[in-house]
Amino acid sequence: MPVVNATISALLNLTVLGGLPFFVYFAYQRWRYKRSFGEITGRAGLRMGDARYIGYCLLAAFAAVVPMVFWPPPLEPFLREGSPQRAFAGLGFSGQAVAMSLLYGVVQTGFTEELLFRGLIAGSLGRRLPAIWANLVQALIFLAPHLLVLRVMPEMGWVLPIIFAGALFAGWVRFRSGSIIGPCLLHASANVTMCLSVAARTSSLQ
Repeated sequence: MPVVNATISALLNLTVLGGLPFFVYFAYQRWRYKRSFGEITGRAGLRMGDARYIGYCLLAAFAAVVPMVFWPPPLEPFLREGSPQRAFAGLGFSGQAVAMSLLYGVVQTGFTEELLFRGLIAGSLGRRLPAIWANLVQALIFLAPHLLVLRVMPEMGWVLPIIFAGALFAGWVRFRSGSIIGPCLLHASANVTMCLSVAARTSSLQ
């Protein structure tokens, strides 16, 4: 049942935050500019781009994941009501935990948020503003909803500058490569690792 709930939540998030904005963008581009499917998806960052930037993101993901594995943040804030990682408490490093973490980290947040924030928002800003300003604005927009973390975990405010820096890096990759694949990998790696960390450190709660 938890995996079913995680699947429903991931697909709902993908539809509402990723699918619907992309559909509106796609319909507008087809109607207003008569662009092809390939042109529209490319403008949204749904293409390979320069492979070296994927490599940069994999290196950044490794640099982010290692500290989370060896020096994880305090566990208690992630077990509170309202924390998305709370669903992983007591699962241990199990198949169920891995499946749920991939649904949350890859589908619900990694791809969905990157499509919205880096693909559509950053892409549109990058065509209207100088690159440095476009990157700064998209990072601030990405940071805004993450401020809600303070409602559940007020002591975790130190993570907000890290999120902002990560958004700046992801935006830079998106602008230079024209692709959201690298940012998706970085985003998903961090979220999957955090979920599995909570699951592994609370295995005794089962």
